[in-house]
Amino acid sequence: MTLCRKPRNLNDLARQLNVTAATVSLALRNSPLLSAEVGERIRRTAAESGFSPRSYTRRTKEKAAGKPVTGAVMLLMNDHGEEDPVRDGIMPVVSQGLSRYGIEHRYVNRSGLLEKPELLSEFRAIVFCNDLQGVRLPEKFPGVQVFGWDPRGEALDRITANDDEVVSLASGHLRRAGVTRAAVVWQRNMVQIPDHPRISLFLSRMKAFGIQAEPMPFDREDPDFTERMRNLIESGDEKIGFFGFNALCGVKLCCALESLGLLRKYSPDRVVVCDKSLMLSSFFPSPVMIDLNLSVMAERAVEMLVWRLANPDAPGVLMLQTPKLLDPRTEQFQKLK
Repeated sequence: MTLCRKPRNLNDLARQLNVTAATVSLALRNSPLLSAEVGERIRRTAAESGFSPRSYTRRTKEKAAGKPVTGAVMLLMNDHGEEDPVRDGIMPVVSQGLSRYGIEHRYVNRSGLLEKPELLSEFRAIVFCNDLQGVRLPEKFPGVQVFGWDPRGEALDRITANDDEVVSLASGHLRRAGVTRAAVVWQRNMVQIPDHPRISLFLSRMKAFGIQAEPMPFDREDPDFTERMRNLIESGDEKIGFFGFNALCGVKLCCALESLGLLRKYSPDRVVVCDKSLMLSSFFPSPVMIDLNLSVMAERAVEMLVWRLANPDAPGVLMLQTPKLLDPRTEQFQKLK
């Protein structure tokens, strides 16, 4: 494959290959997370285009003010190879931020850390998304977690969504749209706790508004989802609204409505999805989105880690990210696309 111009950076190469920046980054590190075919295609294209990525384990010329922090930081990645808009919206930004501070860092596969927990001794801190799922950290091992619910260690800081505000935005939007009933849609394997507040708060908030709301979970492989959606819509009046738990759940919801020929009928007035995603923006009409601003969360995660390394004995910090409602009919939304 020959590119018309040399990619300026990692994101530029990712756009030309029609993959995420995280996927390109993993391929250039020969990560086992990617198939051999995908990795080879990306590396071959990078070589043919003359793209020379900087090393992520050396110091960059650009450093923050003051003495740079030294030592390697682990960026822990999950093992699944499917697209993950949360992970892919956070980890590349974290990597770039750590490089600006001159902090060495490397990606590590979760399964590799489970097999060889002694790998932790090679690192001075860790950054990861969601809960660790079997990985055990020493009680005072410094790190920053983006999203998650497991109890935190003494030196572990966390930044996560303010789900109370997320639910207020979602329920308020549907209430203003005049819905008389609603459903919250989520994928079972994405919800790791039995009473996730984004779901339970939405159900209770809608009940307080006098609006009938019900859960609509689905499995990763769920061939009956569209038919269940049809049955739900036909089981009552037409003033029904939908709340997607996250971007991937929103895509599943919009695909089902589109296949039923109902997307134009319900979106954007009665479809709201937590988080902003290009996948959701590709639907017409696009649903209303609740922007968690993942890039800002990633930048704050870096700042929290730098502070943690400088203050190892300070108690763990919990930071809540304020969400924002994005309506596709507004000029502001069009500028963000």
